[in-house]
Amino acid sequence: MKKTMKALLILAFVVALSACSPSAPAEDKSTAAETGTTVAASEEKSSAAEQSSEKANEAESKETSENKEASESKKDGDKEDNSISVETESTITVTDNVGREVTMPFPIKKAAVALRYNNEMIRACGAIDQVAVVDMNTAQDREYWSNFDPEKTIGKSQKALNYEAIIDSGCDVLILPANGTYKEAEEKLKDFNIPVLVISAYDTADFENQVKIIGRIFDHEEEAKAYSDYYLGVLNEISKKLENVKKKTVYWESTKDYKTSFPGNYYYEMIIQSGAENIFADEDKSQSDSEITPESVVEKNPDVIVKNITPDKALSGSGIYDAPALEQREATIKAIKERSGWDTITAVKNNDVYVMSQFGHGGASKIVGAAYIAKWVYPEALADFNPDDVLKHWLEEEQKFKYIEGHFYPRPWDEKQ
Repeated sequence: MKKTMKALLILAFVVALSACSPSAPAEDKSTAAETGTTVAASEEKSSAAEQSSEKANEAESKETSENKEASESKKDGDKEDNSISVETESTITVTDNVGREVTMPFPIKKAAVALRYNNEMIRACGAIDQVAVVDMNTAQDREYWSNFDPEKTIGKSQKALNYEAIIDSGCDVLILPANGTYKEAEEKLKDFNIPVLVISAYDTADFENQVKIIGRIFDHEEEAKAYSDYYLGVLNEISKKLENVKKKTVYWESTKDYKTSFPGNYYYEMIIQSGAENIFADEDKSQSDSEITPESVVEKNPDVIVKNITPDKALSGSGIYDAPALEQREATIKAIKERSGWDTITAVKNNDVYVMSQFGHGGASKIVGAAYIAKWVYPEALADFNPDDVLKHWLEEEQKFKYIEGHFYPRPWDEKQ
């Protein structure tokens, strides 16, 4: 009996154990399956996220590359014309005639301008109504500059400024040439937020760039381009006609006797543009040391002599619309020919001594003067070129004034003279 009971107990224990054992592996399998699914899903999401991230990185990389190329392209474009860059809708930054970066309001509505050449350039670009006040050297010419009051100027000249008048004018900018007191002006006007821009309209070599700057800051680019194109065309015509012509020499003299032009001077550049050679081309002197001796001119024996003159009624060294009287022109030429020892000079012997006015020669950054010198020096090569047409265009088209004779004398090509 005892054996039977023991056997039954053992059997019951085995059955119970068997009933419990199969359920454990099933539960483990389900958990494993669920875990496997979760891992797979996680890996799939991770893979998709990585792919999305890679695509985003590729897109960002492409956009960055395109922006960089655009930026580099813009920089390359700026290199073509790095003198002007608009910074905002209301300001503009330009690089002026002496290499300074100047920021000012845009467009300029009220400018204070010193130097007749500068005012002529602005008028040629169609923006003279945006000039509020000028210097006395400009305003003195009542016929040519009737829109400006000589009683209300910014000083006698670019070298003698009235800063109180400049400040009171309410101008957006002060425009001076390189031979003016621009450094002093910059210092005195900085606290009044009046920028100082250097424009030297007498600088033949920088003519195209300065016209472009004037056209841009006053927002008259179309007129400025037409103006520039015409006079660059004049220089190009002269250059082509003289390509195979032997160079001749010129002695140029300022309104002061025995004062000439050396390399680096603006008058020197005018002679170069005419196709002639300055007899003092080899001189290594500054503009302020341009006084020479009468004997040095005799020694260098120029083919042509050209002297600047101005009417007696004009302020010293300045030019006005009225031409010097015929008597003054002839007397000046006679005096040059009668200088001691100069009768041996080729120019004197061949009667190639000429005068041009301080007003006339300066048109279009002295390109008008260059045209007349070219005609005087090379009359045969330029037989079908008439500088009178260049002066006429300058006065009538660019300055809106009638053509006037007497600023260049003599003019052998004019049979009426």
